[in-house]
This record gives sequence, structure tokens and C-alpha cells, in this order.
Amino acid sequence: MTMTTTRTESVRQSDRVAFRMPVEASWLAPGGALSKQMAQTLLVSRNGGVICIAEKLLQGQELTLKRQLDGDQIKSVRARVVAEIDQEPEGFLYAVHFLDLRSDFWDIEFPSPAKPNEALARMLMECSFCQRREVVYLNEPELKSFEIRKCVARLCKHCESPSIWAEVQSDLPPEPILGTRAPLEERVIPRRNRTRVKTRILACIRRRGFQEEVAVCEDLSKGGIAFRSRNEYPEGTRLEVAVPYTPGSGAIFVPIRIVFSQHLPSAGLYRHGAAYLRPPE
Repeated sequence: MTMTTTRTESVRQSDRVAFRMPVEASWLAPGGALSKQMAQTLLVSRNGGVICIAEKLLQGQELTLKRQLDGDQIKSVRARVVAEIDQEPEGFLYAVHFLDLRSDFWDIEFPSPAKPNEALARMLMECSFCQRREVVYLNEPELKSFEIRKCVARLCKHCESPSIWAEVQSDLPPEPILGTRAPLEERVIPRRNRTRVKTRILACIRRRGFQEEVAVCEDLSKGGIAFRSRNEYPEGTRLEVAVPYTPGSGAIFVPIRIVFSQHLPSAGLYRHGAAYLRPPE
């Protein structure tokens, strides 16, 4: 299972957004009967995602996924089960890949994979005019604006005009999701001069097998973050972080590695510095 997951992650073509929405999955059972069951997403990406479903499925199983849109409209896409990732009380977790790579099934625009290295922060945001959703890479002024106003002003390519963008809230109530992914073979982005931005925004720290932790981010750069935490993470520990983070929102987790850890006895906390990681070329 781990080998399959690692191979899938190494060719990731877009950000993965931790976003919960209901979908209907249907497939042909071995006897030829049509089976249907409601599922929910845990992660979405340009060409697929991770769903939680009560039914046991096989690797390679083809599915039809459907989403209910406004009114009576339905959007559907054909997908294939890539791997079983984990099992939770609510059901089985499966990575699925769309068979039609031109599909815009999630109604979310994902930026080019070449852009993430220039991002201070990543967020799933929505245009206040057309409600178009997009994974947005925030620069320093935009990050400061969001920190103060909880929104940013930017050009909407769909409306072809400036608009106000706010963070998207998940379509389902937030619940803890533990251990959905195995560690990846990654390397640290080469060090270079980076401007660090002082901030006091929330970050969500995820470590496989542990409960997610909401921490305070002290500063950000294009290469990493510094944050204060109740937990101690030794140097070299690999984690995932979503920053900025709002509970119940569509958080975007990216891999990091702890590069220093400092105990703050007077505060009962630990200060950590972490570098963003990326899969090997």
C-alpha cells in the first residue's frame, strides 16, 4: 500500500485541498448489478482526490462520481480507484483518479504546478461575485490583507473584473481526519535568500497517527515557516502544515521538515522552524 501511495504522490500535478463535500459513487458489482452509495471527500485535487465510503472497493474499480449542484443540476465524472489508503470507523479511504483529465468536476481552479515555490501561503478561496473557487497563492500584501480583513481583493478571471475573495468553508461539518496519507520520499527545496514575513495567523499541523494541532505561525517565507506549538517536534521530523488555517475551511496541507526546535520554558511551548518539502524531480 505504501509503495502505491508513494508512486501516486510523486507525480502529483496539483495541490491537494482538505475539503469535505458529499458525492454519490456508483459502480457495477461483480454480478453486473449497479451499486450506489453516498461518500464524502477528504481531499480534492485537479485530477482526483480521496473519498471515504462505507463499501469495500477493489484497486482498479471504475466508478461514476456525481455532485449535486444548484437546483436539479448534476455533475458527473468517471474515475478509477488507485489505492486503498486507510480504514476509519466511517468507512474505507480510497485515492481516486479521474479518467477524463479535462473534467472540472470539483468546480475548483488549480494553478500551474510551477507556481507553488513562489507562494507565502495557499488557500481555497471564492469570488464574492460569481462564487468561482480557486486555489490561491498569496503574496505578502494579500496575506496581510487576509490576516486583518479575512478576505483579499484580486482579479477574477471568470468575471474579468476585480472582486473580493473569501476563504471557502467545507460543504460538510468539520471532523478530525487522522492518518490519511503515508510519508513521502521528498527532499528540501534548495536554500536561497528569502524574505520572512512576521505574522500571527493560525496554522494546522498534521502528523500521521497523531491528532491535528492548531498552532500559531510566527513568520512565513517562500521556503518555510516558524511556529509555536504545545508539542515538541525533533529536528528532522516530517509533518504537513496548512497555513493560514481556519477551522472548517478548505485547508491545503503541504509537507514540511523540522529544521530546528527550541523549548520555551516560560511559555510552556516549543518554537519550531520548518522547511517546505517537495517530491523529487
